[in-house]
Amino acid sequence: MSEVIDIRHARHSHIASERPAPKTVGANADGTSFRVAGQPSATRDDVHRAILLLDIAAQQARLLVREIADPSRRESFQAQIATIEQLLEIARGMASKL
Repeated sequence: MSEVIDIRHARHSHIASERPAPKTVGANADGTSFRVAGQPSATRDDVHRAILLLDIAAQQARLLVREIADPSRRESFQAQIATIEQLLEIARGMASKL
C-alpha cells in the first residue's frame, strides 16, 4: 500500500514542535498530500525536482513583487510568498527523509 505524507498542517506543527509531521496511509481528496509509492528512487528525484522548481518560482515571484507600486498590495504578496517559502522549507525537510 502507498504511504502518504500529510503536509496540510505541517507549517503549524513544525513551528510548534521540531518533530516531523505524522505519516499516514491513504490519500486525501483535497490534494494536500503526496504519494510516495514504495519510495523508489525516481519518486524521490521527482519530489526533489518539484521542490527545486517551486523554489525557483518563489524566487521569481519575490523579484516580481518588487515591481508592485502599491505598498499594501506588495506587503500582501510578500506575506504570501513568505508562507510559500516556509512550506517549501518544511517540504525540503520531509523530502530529505525519503
